[in-house]
Amino acid sequence: MLDLPNSYKSPEEYTADLCDFIDTPLVSQITGGIHVNDALIRDAWERLPEEWTSWWSQFHDHRQVQQDLIDGIGDRFEQGSELRTEPALAERRPQSLASWLTRIRSLALPRNQRQGPELTLPEVLTARMNTKKIAEVSKAAAYIHAVCQRRGIAHVIDVGSGQGYLSSSLAYLFPDLKLLAIDGSQAQVDGAQSFAASLEIPGDKLEHMVHWIDGSPTLAAKMTDWANGQKCMLVGLHACGNLSEHMLRYFATVSCIDSLAAIGCCYNHIVPASPSCPEGFPISSVLRNKNVALSPTALMTACQAPSNWEKPNLEKADEKAMSVFSKRRLYRAILEKLFFDKDIRIHEGGRAAWGIRKGDLASFPKFANRAMGCLGVDSEGITIEELMMYEKRYKSCEGKIAILWTLSVLCCKVVESVIAMDRYWFLANQEGIEVDIFPIFDFKVSPRNLIIVAEKNV
Repeated sequence: MLDLPNSYKSPEEYTADLCDFIDTPLVSQITGGIHVNDALIRDAWERLPEEWTSWWSQFHDHRQVQQDLIDGIGDRFEQGSELRTEPALAERRPQSLASWLTRIRSLALPRNQRQGPELTLPEVLTARMNTKKIAEVSKAAAYIHAVCQRRGIAHVIDVGSGQGYLSSSLAYLFPDLKLLAIDGSQAQVDGAQSFAASLEIPGDKLEHMVHWIDGSPTLAAKMTDWANGQKCMLVGLHACGNLSEHMLRYFATVSCIDSLAAIGCCYNHIVPASPSCPEGFPISSVLRNKNVALSPTALMTACQAPSNWEKPNLEKADEKAMSVFSKRRLYRAILEKLFFDKDIRIHEGGRAAWGIRKGDLASFPKFANRAMGCLGVDSEGITIEELMMYEKRYKSCEGKIAILWTLSVLCCKVVESVIAMDRYWFLANQEGIEVDIFPIFDFKVSPRNLIIVAEKNV
């Protein structure tokens, strides 16, 4: 049974409201309509509701506003919980802002971990894993084995298997299972084979394959040949970007695949539908009929988990305590404004990127000069004095830029819910398939905790 937010009785009603919300002007703006890097070029702050910006402008420290917004989308939100130092201001919070935050909370798929089986992994398995990976493999392996026992499955295909933590754990713990681990990277497969060898897992129990997972019939044929007439379960622990979509298509079309368990991640690698990629996002007819589209910024937003960020020490209001991240955002926005004013074009078809070092944030001239050097921009005619003037002119915008960025990431769970429901409908609208989505991991440990599971009832 699909776990929907409390106020919804049907996935149809929920999907309609979800899609309507992401299409509102405000959400469209903050999730890509105006990129935060272009905030100074396109007056992004002035385009926000005036009663919100007026209220925020009264605070002495923008970090208070950021934390209050982040707490506003939490599961246990206490209005004004982070504004104790400004109680009078907290009482004057615009009702429209409170209602908007409530709307975000009410539209996100539930993230409280569903109770289910869990394993205690032996040290021989956990020695190579970090704490997060141990928790994920403990839950995922237990769930997969339970499904295999219930469905009479003895063959499991792990796609995007990486270093083999899941596949090797399944092979080591459950003698009744045979595993095929597939990854597109030779280096990853080499690491997985090394891990399996250290556990003395024989090759006839755990087979590794280097193959790009692209939805091609070639890989479908190889999986069918490996299964040799036996039904299989297709699994993916944090299947990156479009990999989850390929998994869904393989599940739906490859007859030997009986069950599916896919946990998505890295949504910024999702490829939108286009003439060159007609099978891109969205993959369901339901969302395609609603003309749903997610910008690169929105997809990146879905990768965030602001409620898991370390809370700032709001007792420290001096300049040194200000977030390095907010200064980085400010300097990038000033740089874009400088390039715009001087008609310097550097990111046709995408955003320019370079490695930003800690020392680059000592001043905007230092930041800009290194950026121009990395990007091959001719800086002749751009003086240090001019760069200092830009920094002086826009330094006061640091808080505004930080709040704009925070507003965009507030939509993380909603955007991820859109992606999850697209995958749900892709399977649910096919005959003979039962599908569910639920949070399998502890959100505080693994924010990408939604698993899509499906079984064929034919």
